[in-house]
Amino acid sequence: MVKPSVVSIVVGTLVEQCDFFFGCRTVEQSGAGTGIIFDSEGLIVTNSHVVAEANMITVILVDERTFEAEILGSDPATDLAVIKIPQDNYATAEFADPNRLMVGDWVIAIGNALALDGGPTVTLGIVGALDRAIDTEDARLFDMIQTDAAINPGNSGGPLVNLDGQVVGINTARTQGGEGIGFAVSTFTVVPVVESILEHGRVVFAWLGVGVREVTPVIAAQEDLSVSRGVLVSNVQPNGPAAPSGIHVDDVIIAFDGADVNTVKQLQEAIRKYNIGHEAEVTIVRGNDTMNFNVTLEEQPRSP
Repeated sequence: MVKPSVVSIVVGTLVEQCDFFFGCRTVEQSGAGTGIIFDSEGLIVTNSHVVAEANMITVILVDERTFEAEILGSDPATDLAVIKIPQDNYATAEFADPNRLMVGDWVIAIGNALALDGGPTVTLGIVGALDRAIDTEDARLFDMIQTDAAINPGNSGGPLVNLDGQVVGINTARTQGGEGIGFAVSTFTVVPVVESILEHGRVVFAWLGVGVREVTPVIAAQEDLSVSRGVLVSNVQPNGPAAPSGIHVDDVIIAFDGADVNTVKQLQEAIRKYNIGHEAEVTIVRGNDTMNFNVTLEEQPRSP
């Protein structure tokens, strides 16, 4: 049961307000969000935008115990943050295997919707799409789960769970232009981001420096490719690690350090296994030729 690990988050932020009569003064504004305890010692994952610039973070458990929290690290590029409350033996949630989630699966959004009294709100829906990219005020977010489970203000940072009670994503946004469409960051992103924050205090990912899309039979026909699998290089970052190696736009990456690559996620997983500075062998198909290039991985730039 995931509900005992869901927490309400209340934040206080100092802002400057100016008007004609009183001039400029600093006032405190409050906001609300949700988080999920993933470690029994009080580690909580939530949205970066929930705790950004907060000078005070209060966490309220389902049993109404209240604690002050500290930020261990945040990452606006994925809208994720890790905060901590005093050590104890808390109920925790389990992260689901992202590869088992499918379009059409039933999911449940849990959160502090609208900051209403009486505990977390629960809404039911289905997975409408996977691997969406959406634009928010702070960043362009990738690897998003689209759902019609209601996500309202205050739900941000709360869990999207499957019918086994496992967390499949962290709720982060609802669309302004569409009804009944919300988004959550998949555990494919959540888990490595959390692990990196706990290890480094920030997100440190290795980076190949290319933009890619998956090769499908349709794309292979459209682009006149000689292979029907792999990931097609759509751009090479001018100052990225792949640029001096010889990898070009329209190359098809089929392997990374000897491991087959058929999807974008497989390439991401392969790169994340290595540290900054690792020299990787990238196997590509160019026309009818198969080539190997050595690329020294660099740290992936993050949004400020």
